[in-house]
Amino acid sequence: MKRFLFFVTALLFLGTAVAADKVIQSSAKRAPGWIGGMGEDYFIVSAEAPTLDEAQQKAMNRVREEIIAAIATQVHSATSITIREVTENGVIDSHKDIQSEVSVKAADIPYLASISPSLASDYYWVKVRRSDKSVYYVYHILYPLSASKLRMLVDEYDKQQKQINDSLQAFASVNMANYDDLNKMLMQYTALSRFEAGLHEDDNRHAICKTILNGYDKMLAGNLHIETIASDRQQTTVALMYGPKRIQYTVVPKVKSNCMTAIQTKSEGNATRISYDFETGCYDDDQNWLDVTFTVNTKKISTRCYIK
Repeated sequence: MKRFLFFVTALLFLGTAVAADKVIQSSAKRAPGWIGGMGEDYFIVSAEAPTLDEAQQKAMNRVREEIIAAIATQVHSATSITIREVTENGVIDSHKDIQSEVSVKAADIPYLASISPSLASDYYWVKVRRSDKSVYYVYHILYPLSASKLRMLVDEYDKQQKQINDSLQAFASVNMANYDDLNKMLMQYTALSRFEAGLHEDDNRHAICKTILNGYDKMLAGNLHIETIASDRQQTTVALMYGPKRIQYTVVPKVKSNCMTAIQTKSEGNATRISYDFETGCYDDDQNWLDVTFTVNTKKISTRCYIK
């Protein structure tokens, strides 16, 4: 199996630093030979900072950056999502393909959280005094990462990104017309919202999620409406429709009238029965109305029924 060579130029300080700088303390009598060299299955990094702790932390951050870069050069994951464009009446009118590369991010590589100075194969640091009497530290780390371990990290990353892309494509392929239950529609919407919240804002797929959510909004707002099933002076029955199809729902509508009193609603699964007192306050004409409003996903869907 081909082995990988990892190399980062060290921040050499002996003889190449400003001539007036002087090493006044070090972690060992002699600098190890790996500094400034090439490490097979190792990262060799260095960092400079005003304090030893800061220098060590900067060096560890560079180890993480180098691992991210090494994974980024080998990942195969990319986004290729087909999004359906839906017209106001629910008919699929066209579709478009969105493609983008997936950039490698630290949060997507759990291994990075386990990186620690205690796991380094070796380290070496020096304390240096400048001509103005100020001091700084240079910290060198020899950190192990075998070719097989890197391959495993790349495979894990590719698998994770493929799962994200597959989930995103599944969300993009949803057609609300296939549902006969409003709760299932809203569960799908909520699931995508949570999925979007789990993506980085600078991830191109985050913007794709917003596009799909907008499509969901369009499908719901453009196709949900109320249909009056039956109406008389005792009760009115309405149903929530998605296009031409009556759907199941549990949402309770708000009802008001210009003359009817004692209004009560009763859910019947895919319809709502509204009973009322017509005789007490209504006139014998066609201007007696009953307004019915469902709130779905913050959107109001209303209709006015005239009771004669």
